[in-house]
Amino acid sequence: MKRTIQRIKSHLATPAQAQEKISDLLIELRHRGIKFEVQEVNEEGEHYFFAQSVGYPRGTIFTTGKTQKELELMIKDAIFTAFGIPPRYCNPDLINLEGLPKLPSSQVAEKPKQTYSAKIYATT
Repeated sequence: MKRTIQRIKSHLATPAQAQEKISDLLIELRHRGIKFEVQEVNEEGEHYFFAQSVGYPRGTIFTTGKTQKELELMIKDAIFTAFGIPPRYCNPDLINLEGLPKLPSSQVAEKPKQTYSAKIYATT
């Protein structure tokens, strides 16, 4: 029930409310960025990438993706969700995932994790 109420509120959000949350996100990305550890996982016949924020003061952001491209989209979505930005106001082009190495296609989960940061594109 609580999730349904959150979705309704999300759809009823005004542009001003959404812009305030987007501004908070942009400030965070410009000043600190959000670092993620990425790990490729192979367990019980399933293969996916797992990303988890590192040292993020507001808590932990984590997500998964089956491919590198899907993981990038899911990280952006998770960041928007963490900042409470309503889905219809999310613009994935606002977030540039800098430093993301080309993830290997067959890395065992116990190998070292890759780390990269989410940053903002300079659009002005």
